[in-house]
Amino acid sequence: MNPDLLTVALGERSYDIFFGREIYPRFQEWICRFYPGGTVHVVTDRNVAAIYGEDIHKWLAGIPHDVLALPPGEEHKSFDTVREIYGFLARGDAGRDSLVVAFGGGVVGDLAGFAAATYLRGISCIQVPTTLLSQVDSSVGGKTGFNLPEGKNLVGAFHQPRAVFIDDAFLLTLDDRNLRSGMAEVVKCALAGDAELWDRLLASGGRWKAFSGEEWRWVVRRAVAFKASVVERDEREASLRRILNLGHTIGHAMEKSDGYGRFLHGEAVAIGLAWEAVLGRKLGVTGEELVDRLVSLLIGMGFSLDDPGVALTSIASAIGMDKKRVLSDVVLPIIAAPGRCEFRRVPLAEIRQELPFLRAEIRERAAACVRHPPVESAVRDASQASNVVMAGDEAYEIRPIEENHSPAAAPETEPAIERVSGPPPAPSSVRESEPPPAPSAPAFRTVTLADLYWSQGQHSTARRIVGEILREDPGNLRAQAWLAARAG
Repeated sequence: MNPDLLTVALGERSYDIFFGREIYPRFQEWICRFYPGGTVHVVTDRNVAAIYGEDIHKWLAGIPHDVLALPPGEEHKSFDTVREIYGFLARGDAGRDSLVVAFGGGVVGDLAGFAAATYLRGISCIQVPTTLLSQVDSSVGGKTGFNLPEGKNLVGAFHQPRAVFIDDAFLLTLDDRNLRSGMAEVVKCALAGDAELWDRLLASGGRWKAFSGEEWRWVVRRAVAFKASVVERDEREASLRRILNLGHTIGHAMEKSDGYGRFLHGEAVAIGLAWEAVLGRKLGVTGEELVDRLVSLLIGMGFSLDDPGVALTSIASAIGMDKKRVLSDVVLPIIAAPGRCEFRRVPLAEIRQELPFLRAEIRERAAACVRHPPVESAVRDASQASNVVMAGDEAYEIRPIEENHSPAAAPETEPAIERVSGPPPAPSSVRESEPPPAPSAPAFRTVTLADLYWSQGQHSTARRIVGEILREDPGNLRAQAWLAARAG
């Protein structure tokens, strides 16, 4: 395997992804070879142009080209901006033999790619992603599009690039926030289809910002290779490619709920990964320990997993415009184990009803991570992988939620999470007269976990958990109310 080259095999639409440091000579060679006489039109944004203006001209030295710098940010991922690109191409006399170069982050890539897909019914485009998020996600796979006020990426087209050039030198200029945003998509890839990448992330913990150049190249290539393998099997998202939407149902709703200006895409995806993992636990798919590890990892990376300024009603409304809807249901990829997911068709009304519970549990877990920072090593439980698919396999499954499941209405007070289906998160070997085995790191104890034990009839264990919570936090009102309600 050539560490500097990866081919996305799509028949006549196949293309190469080039990796390396300062790879602009290969870029120039590629253009001169495949587009010796066509016009070249570079689309970027003003932030990228301010930082990389000289680099753009260095990459295109000796190649006639023009440059359009768009206003930056997700809030400008709109049809008005696409029209601006159309005008730029028309003024530049772009023809069927022309080439669009998307030089920037994910927004630039999506907009330039869509304009290329639709101008003159389709002209060629290549991607030069300059952010971690665009390198590991949006530059590969051919998804292009823009947002509407009603929802994210509601208008789009599949238009595979002719090539992708991933230069890790661009990562050196990213601030922590943008670098962290990209790490959310790396975590998604690890959970969806690369258990080895997941182990590496857990082992690295909060030191990801100090990765060496070699470590960054390994991480980026692993994430890109996983996505490419999925795209090769399902180019147009008819089935398996939906695995790449992990964390994006709630993530996209978070982005849309505040007009696209509040979160970076990766920040919203991190929230979506955590909330949807808790939903997966409630559906009996995601194990308690895996939810714990995911939340701990994201918190350790510096993500905030909730924003009290975003109302649940706004999130619920935005989910209603999700592209993955099938009638009144949403097809969700749910984590079953690191590197393995299961598809579930979940009623939209059920997801909306669960939102208060998901927010409450995430807040509890985040608070617990602050009190007890994780120190354990990565251990995967293969037993969580039953009835699931691997991203590298051809087979996959979409199963509806059991018809007899009726989610409880959200109470007015802080809700307790109720197990929906599947095996209980608590180990089956735990008996009423014995406490759970002591873990190697501080145990995760919440009122939610106490409720789960209580629902299994293990009342003394549940009371013990709440008692330990109150010993650590005597003012915990929810624990006090729980104990008072079961005083008899």
